[in-house]
Formats: sequence, C-alpha cells, structure tokens
Amino acid sequence: MTMNACRPPEEQLRAILQSGIQAPSAENRHYLRFELEPDRVSLVSTDTPTWAALPHRRVLALVSYGAVVENMALCAAALGHAQATQWFPDPARTELVAELRWSPAPPTSDPLATAIASRHTNRRFFRRKPVEAAALQRLSAAASAVNGAQVRWLDGSQRRLGLQAVRIAETERFRREALHQELFSAVRFDVGWKRTTEEGLPPGALEVEPPMRAAFAALRRWALMRRLSRLGGHHALGMRAAYLPCALAPRLGMLLCDADNDWLAATGAGRALERTWLAATAEGLAFQPMAAATALSHQRAGSGWVGEPAQREIHRLLDQLTGGRAGAAYMFFRIGHAAAPSVATERPPLDRFLLPAPVPETVTLS
Repeated sequence: MTMNACRPPEEQLRAILQSGIQAPSAENRHYLRFELEPDRVSLVSTDTPTWAALPHRRVLALVSYGAVVENMALCAAALGHAQATQWFPDPARTELVAELRWSPAPPTSDPLATAIASRHTNRRFFRRKPVEAAALQRLSAAASAVNGAQVRWLDGSQRRLGLQAVRIAETERFRREALHQELFSAVRFDVGWKRTTEEGLPPGALEVEPPMRAAFAALRRWALMRRLSRLGGHHALGMRAAYLPCALAPRLGMLLCDADNDWLAATGAGRALERTWLAATAEGLAFQPMAAATALSHQRAGSGWVGEPAQREIHRLLDQLTGGRAGAAYMFFRIGHAAAPSVATERPPLDRFLLPAPVPETVTLS
C-alpha cells in the first residue's frame, strides 16, 4: 500500500460503491456487503454458507464479485483515484473477498466507465445484422486487459459445439427439480409483466411472447413441469430459452480465464466479463450472458440438480471448445443488434449493502 492511500471523499466513495452494485449478478441478487474502514473498504460475501453444498453458487458469486470490483475500479479512475485490490487477504475469513484501497491519480476518460449506468441484459431475439470486425476486436481487447482472460469467438464447428452446450444446459434447467426451483424462484411474478424490480428477475425482462406468458407462469409449478417433461416438453423449452436466441444471434462468444487458483480465475473472469459487456454497451450492441452450461459443469450431479449424463456431455463439449481446458470456461454470451429490452432490472439502495467495520474484541487484564 502506498503512503498516500486513503478512502476517497464520502460523495465520491458512494459513487464508486454504487457503480459496484450496478455490476451483473446471478438472478439479479448481490450477496455482498461493504465494510467501511478508515483506510479501505472490504468486500464481504454473504453467501459462503451455501458454497460447500452448491459449488456452482460459489463460482457464480465469485464471477459477480469480480465484476463488482471492476466497476469500482473504472469509476474510481474516472474520479481521479487509482484502486488497489487485494483478493482474499485473510485465509481465516473465507467470506472476505477483497480489500480495496485508493490513492490519488489523474482522472481518466474511459468509455467503459461511461457505460456502467446503461449496461443491461437484453433477452430479445437479435437482428441478423453483422457485428463489425473492429467492434469484435475492441471487445476482445477489453477482456484481455485482465491477466489470463480472453474472448473466443465461436464460428463453424465450434459454434455448433457451443450451441449444443447451451441447449443441453437450458434443457436440464427445466427437467430437474432443484434446477427448476432455482430458475423459477428468481422470477418475480408478483410485479407483473410491465414493471421492474430491485432484486430478482421481473417477468417482462425475460421477453416471453405475450401469448405464452400465462403458460410460462404456470410452469413454475413443478408438478406440471414434471408431467410436461415426460412428454419431452423440456426439450422445446430449452430450444426456446437458449438454443434459438444464440443460433439466430450474429455472434456467439465464450469467455475463458486462467489464473493461479480457481478463486482468482473466477474473479478474473468476472472482471473480464464486465469489461466485455461494457465494451459492447459502448458499441451500442445488445448482450446476453449464458451461464448455465459452465455453471452446471461445477454442480454436484444428482439429487434434482444436473444429471450425470448431461454433465458429462457438457464437460466433453467444453473440453473440445477449450483444447482440454474446460475449467477455464466461465461464460457463453451472445451479442448483436436489437431493440431495447421491454424491462430492465434495477438495484436496491446502496445503504442496504453498507456495514461499519467490525470492532475488535478488547481484553481486560486483571
């Protein structure tokens, strides 16, 4: 830490933290708190108790924390503060994800920082209009600014493999009870199809066609979904939810990240994902991440989660796509041109994520 490291002024610090919670997260829910200390801010996970039993939640959470920290660094740089991040600084506190400190620096002008406020997921079908090669190069460069990260654009046989992986994964989400519950518990049917929400997924953001909305809402009942699955209905849903949107999109990408350990690789993937997404936003491109295939590859198979045959096939496809580095694959995504989404999600107030620093215990000598 440099001698002149300090927390930014209060108004600027709040802007930096606000940019952090504007980062993407699984199910539009951030499982984190910021601990405010005199010389730093600590990013603390509130989800670690689930990680042992549900390792895919750990991966998704770490990816989201990487995106949070990247947003904060971009915002801080624009305000004239260089951000120093120490990842996982205390082995005794597994929930302590990062410690963040800042020092004065010349303000920067970065289109990625400008794009933070307007970044969103777009689940519409994209137009077939091609994406310019120069734009793809800028997205790739944005990701590769993170050590060990890269974007791989899938064409030809690789695109077919990627489409197969996302189709299998999305099909499993409708076929298996635990996955089905995880999927539909995130959808806030209580807000209707035209309103947004601060947490969870508003139904309107899913871009379900109006004639199909009542049927889709009914599918949240597992008894009905189970009966439909016996008739093969999960295959049709997997095609509509993932395969067709990706197959019709002009570009399908895959994000990879290698690092010294899995935790650093996942946070690095989150940083690179956010940079790629912000670069796409700056280019005026629609973007949708497709996390199911890579998430299911980390699950413990069975007990209502991904089936073993499907997981083996996903692993095989990821191995083929990565040259035997399936563990380095963190996200598929599609990009293209599209109308604005019908509904975009919001975020809870910043104060909900703020905590004072823990007070050390004192010992009285007698």
